Amino acid sequence: MPVDRRSRILVVDDEEYICRLVVESLGPDSHDIATFCDAAQAIEYLGSNPVDLVLTDLMLGSCSGLQVLETARQNHPDAIVILMTAHPSVETAIAALKRGVYDFLVKPFKLEVLNQTVERGLAHQKVARDNLSLKGQVEFLRVANAFFGSGMDLDRYLQMLLKSCNTELSAVGSAILELNPRSGNIVRKVVETREPENEAAVLDESRLDQFGGSRSASPVVTAEPVTIDGNRRYRIMVSQPILVRRRLTGVINVLIRSRGDTIPAGRMDALSLLAGSAASAIANQKLYEDLQQSYFQAIRALTNAIEARDHYTAGHTDRVTRLAEQMALRLGWTEKQIYDLRVGCALHDIGKIGVPDAILNKSGLLSESERKRMMKHPDLGLRIVRGIDLFRPSVPYILAHHERYDGHGYPRGLKGEGIPIEGRLLAVVDTFDAVMSDRPYRAGASLEHAVKELVENAGTQLDPKLVRTFLLALRSGAVDLRELYGRDEDLSCLDDVTVTEKAPA
Repeated sequence: MPVDRRSRILVVDDEEYICRLVVESLGPDSHDIATFCDAAQAIEYLGSNPVDLVLTDLMLGSCSGLQVLETARQNHPDAIVILMTAHPSVETAIAALKRGVYDFLVKPFKLEVLNQTVERGLAHQKVARDNLSLKGQVEFLRVANAFFGSGMDLDRYLQMLLKSCNTELSAVGSAILELNPRSGNIVRKVVETREPENEAAVLDESRLDQFGGSRSASPVVTAEPVTIDGNRRYRIMVSQPILVRRRLTGVINVLIRSRGDTIPAGRMDALSLLAGSAASAIANQKLYEDLQQSYFQAIRALTNAIEARDHYTAGHTDRVTRLAEQMALRLGWTEKQIYDLRVGCALHDIGKIGVPDAILNKSGLLSESERKRMMKHPDLGLRIVRGIDLFRPSVPYILAHHERYDGHGYPRGLKGEGIPIEGRLLAVVDTFDAVMSDRPYRAGASLEHAVKELVENAGTQLDPKLVRTFLLALRSGAVDLRELYGRDEDLSCLDDVTVTEKAPA
């Protein structure tokens, strides 16, 4: 259906021949024109029908054209109102102009003047509507530019975009359905409505079927008449495709309630702009995710290189990462913090690349010189990642996972909460994994032994609060010990465990 249409004009005059004359002059083929000789009927019509321009006599028997004007302004704020009068006066003109009258026609008037006045009024209306739409688009672009430079979460941005969509299109609800272009599966839903009952309509997945394999950016618009509070209205649903590199990547569904069954072109232009902005944001997010994936693959390659040299710690990084994630979830860390945690856990032992194999794989106790060489691996790790922005989140994990809560750790001898929480958290799971894991020279210890080790070192080597957090994660069953260590463990040893709160000495 078309999104723009002929102008809708209401003519009100108690002289029927005047109404006929106006219709003939303006041309019924150029405009949709409704005429009334009864002011009350015209006022009723204004309450239920869309109107762009009202041409009304000032004197309408017992009614005044100003009453028609007031009703028009209440129901159609941007409608153009032109008064016809045979008895003009300065006072009447001033009063009418204050109430929003666009122009006057003094009877008898020339039909040429009538046509010019009406066309000038409609042109003025179009400019006003376009300016309003342009202001909204400029404001949206300002906010959009702020997003693309801020790293704002995509869901938050799309929510903001839908709020703009509702404002620009005077919509009662809107939603974005994002697709995986390859599988056709919906991967994201974002909705913004004033009334919860509209959610189902704008989240209707079947509207995606309207586009099929099409690469057209044209929207699909449907309208159906409804009755609201006794007045005739239209329920208009607009589905605007979101295309990335000419492939359907989603749709914006917009629900509008209107007196008319069409939408001005300016508002559709705004929707097209919003869809383009959504496409850019989704494409940027996909690029970012692809870069993250490549970046993480590079990290995994570095981790594998370390573990290929250190036979004693095969699988250590994966286990520590999974244990640390459970702690982070219990601590209420954000998605970004948990992502940084994965990076930090993956790289925390990267400095071991600089430790000789003879030291790294020695089965017995290290000599003093060997121990000092091993203790340099956090600083070696820092030197490897320093200056690489992508690796910056890993620094506290690399540097601080061998610091001790009592200040006797390395490489900086930090103490208590002076140790970054990332290092304190990693120290807990690192210790647990070291005790639980099999070694060539010994089998992994039991869960009961590992828990005892954590409790005994809480307040000296380990942060007691984080030890307690870790034990709660174990007790909850969130950690699959069989999957990590290949054996079942009795969790009852966690029931009566108490971790004493104490500050580092």
